[in-house]
Amino acid sequence: MRLTTLISLLATVLVFWNCTNDELNAPRKEVVEIHALADCSDQPLAGFCINVREGSSKLYLRTDVSDFEVFWQDAAERPWATVKSCEKTSEEGVWAITLEHDARSEDVTYARRTGYLSITKADANLGLFFPVYQGAIVRTENDFSSFLYGSWIPTDFREETLIKDWSTTQLELGFASDPVAPSEEAVCIAKNGMLKIGDAEGNRGSLLTPLNANHVYDSLLMITFKAAAFKDDIKDFKVEVIGGGVLKDFLSTGGTSLELTAPYIVEDAVVERRLWPAESNFIIFIESTPSSRIGVNTRLKITSGSSSKTGNSRLFIDDFCEMKLVDGLDIEYYNMNQGSGQDKILAVRNN
Repeated sequence: MRLTTLISLLATVLVFWNCTNDELNAPRKEVVEIHALADCSDQPLAGFCINVREGSSKLYLRTDVSDFEVFWQDAAERPWATVKSCEKTSEEGVWAITLEHDARSEDVTYARRTGYLSITKADANLGLFFPVYQGAIVRTENDFSSFLYGSWIPTDFREETLIKDWSTTQLELGFASDPVAPSEEAVCIAKNGMLKIGDAEGNRGSLLTPLNANHVYDSLLMITFKAAAFKDDIKDFKVEVIGGGVLKDFLSTGGTSLELTAPYIVEDAVVERRLWPAESNFIIFIESTPSSRIGVNTRLKITSGSSSKTGNSRLFIDDFCEMKLVDGLDIEYYNMNQGSGQDKILAVRNN
């Protein structure tokens, strides 16, 4: 059976099967459990999330089965994790399994991928497929590759297109823009493969992320994107939570806005991906509070420039991704990154 077919049948739960002729529907008598603690005093795990950075992770197998096999399965062309070892511990019936895993991506992305730690014993018709996750569940993402206006070169302004002139299909993606005073027009411009807010006339621009009905289920969101300023323009920009939720950085005060500074875009890049220095990767955390809950109206607003500075403030934006974080399962990306702002988790690794 092909792995992709197998995974679709297994879903993301612990799966056992019994193929004996005399006890086809009988419950398994063997104990096969995965735990996070070495003494297995915690509840058996239904899944496990590993670090998005390259490294190793340890899990503990409690079982009364002997002579079993442990191996790794995923749907990638080249497996992104391997079982380094499975060693008996001093605890009765407990084995320590060490997984070695690659970083989530050569690019800066936290989108979730799933693999399976498989524990089998063929002569007993016994199998355990335990899901291992890397990254977070995507709610909304867009790399703006469907925007094909003009050129991706920052200094080539030909055929750039204001949001009011986008196609119906592109507007239906849900991105929006508000005018930033004193301009009466929304200055959100599509280029080839990316967006730009702000123009050469000194007008600031804004970008509002899409609405998402699934946010009613979320208590914590993580948003990543690239942002870089036009050379010699004002590099400051603001992120603001609107419609419910607060920045996790300001839980005690309920703060919803944060001033950030972008690097300059690489104007002489020979390929598009080289436009963005490591410092152009940003990561923002939004959390529900009793007085301001994440909901269907929750959005992130990005505004170029600064209200206290004058001058052009053109800001390029790309690779937007909005993810939900699951309490008790996902890695503490907020603590790893030391708060919202420039990405210190994957961006630093790649540069």
